[in-house]
Amino acid sequence: MSEGRSGGSTQRGLRQRIEDGLGAWAHLVKRFRWAITVVVLLGTAILGSFVPQMEVKMASEDFLFEDDPVREVYDAFRHDFGQDQVTIIAISPPEIFDLGFLEKLEAFHRDLEDELPYLEEVTSLVNVRSTYGRGDELVVEDLLDDMPTNAAELAAFEERVLNTPFYVKTGILSSDREMTGVRVEVAVYGDGEIEGGEEADALDLGGFEDEGSSMASTKRAFLSGTENARVIEAIHSVAARHASEDFPLLTAGGTMLTYELTKQLSVDVPRFFGGGLAVIALFLFVLFRRIAPIFLCVGVVVPATVATFGLASLFHLPFSAPAQLIPSFLLAIGVSYSVHLLTIFLADLGEGRARVASLEHALRHSGLPILMTGLTTSAGLLSFLVAPMKPIAEMGMISVIGVVVMLFYSLVFLPALMLLIPMKGRARREGTAVDRLLARFAAVSARHPGPIVASTVLLVLAAIAGSTQLYASSDPTSWFPADHPYRVAAELVNERFGGTQAIELVVDTGRDDGLKEPEMLARLESVDALVADYRDVGAKLSYSNSLVDIAKETHQALNANDPAYYAIPDDRRLLAQELLLFENSGSEDLEKVVDPQFSRARYTIRSAWTDGIYMRPFLREFEPAAAALLGDVEGYALTGMSALISRTVDAIYESILRSYGLALCLITPLMILLIGSLRSGLVSMVPNLVPIAMTLGLMGAIGIPLDMFTLLAGCIAIGLAVDDSIHFIAGFRRYLAQGLDPVRAVEATMQSTGRALLFTSIVLTSGFGVLTMSEMLNLWNVGVLTSFAIGAAFLLDVTVTPALLVLTHRRDAELD
Repeated sequence: MSEGRSGGSTQRGLRQRIEDGLGAWAHLVKRFRWAITVVVLLGTAILGSFVPQMEVKMASEDFLFEDDPVREVYDAFRHDFGQDQVTIIAISPPEIFDLGFLEKLEAFHRDLEDELPYLEEVTSLVNVRSTYGRGDELVVEDLLDDMPTNAAELAAFEERVLNTPFYVKTGILSSDREMTGVRVEVAVYGDGEIEGGEEADALDLGGFEDEGSSMASTKRAFLSGTENARVIEAIHSVAARHASEDFPLLTAGGTMLTYELTKQLSVDVPRFFGGGLAVIALFLFVLFRRIAPIFLCVGVVVPATVATFGLASLFHLPFSAPAQLIPSFLLAIGVSYSVHLLTIFLADLGEGRARVASLEHALRHSGLPILMTGLTTSAGLLSFLVAPMKPIAEMGMISVIGVVVMLFYSLVFLPALMLLIPMKGRARREGTAVDRLLARFAAVSARHPGPIVASTVLLVLAAIAGSTQLYASSDPTSWFPADHPYRVAAELVNERFGGTQAIELVVDTGRDDGLKEPEMLARLESVDALVADYRDVGAKLSYSNSLVDIAKETHQALNANDPAYYAIPDDRRLLAQELLLFENSGSEDLEKVVDPQFSRARYTIRSAWTDGIYMRPFLREFEPAAAALLGDVEGYALTGMSALISRTVDAIYESILRSYGLALCLITPLMILLIGSLRSGLVSMVPNLVPIAMTLGLMGAIGIPLDMFTLLAGCIAIGLAVDDSIHFIAGFRRYLAQGLDPVRAVEATMQSTGRALLFTSIVLTSGFGVLTMSEMLNLWNVGVLTSFAIGAAFLLDVTVTPALLVLTHRRDAELD
């Protein structure tokens, strides 16, 4: 016995009961329409009050979960040694070694120290350490403790600066000695406390956990995005007062990237949502030729979006970089849900039906497909929860909340408004250009299914070929336009100062005073040669800095400042004595490169900002090479922002495999269950998977990389594209059940449902198309790719889906 005649009776019975319940709901809405309206608006206002409390998280370290091994090592490193991210304010005066400039620099430096919150240290030519010997005495003082007063003192000052490699290594002097930099290091911790317990868990760092390195003793939270914004705004405020033609300033590095991304977000999100509303309002007017439907759609989408972010704030879900897409996404699905109800409602009013009867018919016809699409869209978004990238998982959670909230507003609040707001019906016009176009699609796809399916197979093969060129990327700086002030500054600092990105090597000797052994320092020094070797073959490495530099400086100073003694002492007792002298000199620089027990050292390599796709293979090759040079040590860890950015590349690949795979595993059985047919459910997946293959192929063909944003396009498109499939196949099965053969059922479905599908696809592509208004490349890419995927899904829904339905149901029709 065929599936079409016997396999779906239970499903039809369930479907009928749900539709009857939705019909009854229309009458309840009529009775309590005012109460529903007041309660929903009041609830929206209450939830909206929580939106300003939502935390914004844009820092690069927040790309990974706190329990990610790479993130754990990085957090422990920050706890032990401080920030690795340093902001450099680059200054290019006509002449560095000029008394007037040095006085301006000192004033600028002092204002930064006085006005910056959460400040760890400001370092410039004013206070960078100057190590030299005076007789038998070791002197470690601020470089400009005594400002030069005449030409001879200024010349001596210039000679000292130019002959001290440390100043170039640390970004105080540019590599060409024509610019100077002011280093701003912010505090690791802010004012907040770690959430979820009295103490942070101790971190397992493979040999680095002890009383000095574990974080079990602190409750303080790392510097938040809001606190970081206060630091950056203070820097800008001070810089604005001091900048002049002969004191030009450019700022880059450190947490500036986080600030600029957050700042751009505050500009883009209102622009996307407002632009999307305007474009969709125009399409709504074209479709309905009425103002009331526009008001209804906006009256549903805006409050639902506010409620979504209010709930997210209550659940302590932060607003991260990918969350910028959520307002456009909610706008698109909210209008889509509303259009399906309003189209039938207004058509029935135009035919003279009563308002409640029109609402009942609209809910019976479209209510169940809307519920089904909400469920499948949520399933697609739930796939984000398994992504190893924290912002993507958080976006998935907020988006699922948004879908549920939008369903509530569409099926509860919208019906109440439809009964309250006066509006005239609009009788359906037959024989329009849209009707003729849809009829043509139906005729070609239903009557020539073989060629349609064959063409689709060729399209998939071409997409697979294109997707072989895909590559991942993790380079937030490249998201900015080439002329953006931050990117200009970042590229200048990369070129002239060697960059601000850090590769941090932490070495544990496993014993107290292990770093006072000449042999151990010699091993650490040997890494310098390794860095130079990589630099010679093209690696974007600039300079290294470690305890070795302090040991060499001190030894030279204590030997009449003779450059020939810029070396590590051979004698252990002499090395220990000289390091003790430096430690007692009053300088705090030792704290940045070694722990109090001299058992663990920090070795820093500065590099130009590098895409994680290139940093990843370098780190994998560099780590064992460095380990071989270090020899028999207790342990070591390679960390820093470079390691985090590199890890995000792996996380991108993991995310696409997990998320796309889970989305397929969740949506396919749901489609089969909701549609009530194995064949129809499997058929429905074809027009939803092929657009994903096409999108990946397009990315590979035109060189758009996989990153934290573009990998979202596929899962979002899957979640949205199934909506059209559900509506089309539900209509097809309804007409099939009424006795039409598959070809006639396709034609009838195209005329009754095709118009709504066309319009909702236009709404969805428009909702994501507004992302191309952004000057940020990552958002522009998502807008283009998601719009392309949704547009392709519609074309496949009106061509391939009908062809497959005819092919899979033709046998049943012949048996009948």
